[in-house]
Amino acid sequence: MRLLLFNPETEYALASGASFYTPPIRVEKLRKELQLLPEAWAEKDDYILVDDVSLLASKCRLVDWNMLESLFEEKPELKIEPWGWNPALIRRFKDNGVPEHYLPDDQQMTFIRNLAHRRTTVTLNTLWNNYIGKDFKVEVPVELKSEDACMGFYYENPGCWMKAPWSSSGRGVINTSADMTEELVRQWCHGILRRQGSVMGETGADRLADYATEWQLDQGQAIYLGLSSFNTSNRGKYISNQRKSQKEMIEDFDAVSLIRHQEVVHTQKNILEKVFAGYQGLLGVDMLIERNGKIRPFVEVNLRRTMGMLYIDS
Repeated sequence: MRLLLFNPETEYALASGASFYTPPIRVEKLRKELQLLPEAWAEKDDYILVDDVSLLASKCRLVDWNMLESLFEEKPELKIEPWGWNPALIRRFKDNGVPEHYLPDDQQMTFIRNLAHRRTTVTLNTLWNNYIGKDFKVEVPVELKSEDACMGFYYENPGCWMKAPWSSSGRGVINTSADMTEELVRQWCHGILRRQGSVMGETGADRLADYATEWQLDQGQAIYLGLSSFNTSNRGKYISNQRKSQKEMIEDFDAVSLIRHQEVVHTQKNILEKVFAGYQGLLGVDMLIERNGKIRPFVEVNLRRTMGMLYIDS
């Protein structure tokens, strides 16, 4: 029996690190519009947490924040499963009467926040290079901690990508070859450095396709859930997922990648179990395949439920 919640602002709240956080207007609008998205994975005995049960109709059982204290008194076996955890969400649950033992503690939340930082992809891609043959090694992202370092990376790597440490769905990401002037790049980096402390730099890629492997981490074991494929803009922003069977998805992947799907999953599993030991929950790994067939196996890691998980056929 679970309490489900769609909170797409979770990476923004992680970036803040604060227990009080107000998301951007567009993200709050998305959250309100998709409050019932958990219907897609809800089971018979689950509840969905919404703003106001009187304003929504659902095939699932709905509760709002004012009902939580009595709900947990009546259903002590409940387990909370939000889209993703962040300090502001934990504070709000506490303020609405949810006992602390249902929630991640400060140490667990710090652990999740640190793993969600994009610098984790440095470790993941380095391990990939240690596991994989020399012909399939990848360039490792670089963490840049000053404006001079950012601009130096920009000058040395034409067409590079710059990324904020915490963001989601391609937001907080710039493709410097997509109509970005030098001054705009500098201003963007200045803002991210001020708010988040560093910028992740990645060399450009001749993008052909975007895929993601979806995982459940449990008791130190990485359990593979399936493959998803998605569409992005030339600026890297998420647009939509592709609706295909796993068989079709894997066939498409193997047709364009120099490394077969099965080997990618096996290698990722070993790496995830090393790096994410101690993490419990869902996780998505975004990948990129270039036109020459080379794969970038750890472009992003999302420590939360992902849209791709909704499209994995059972």
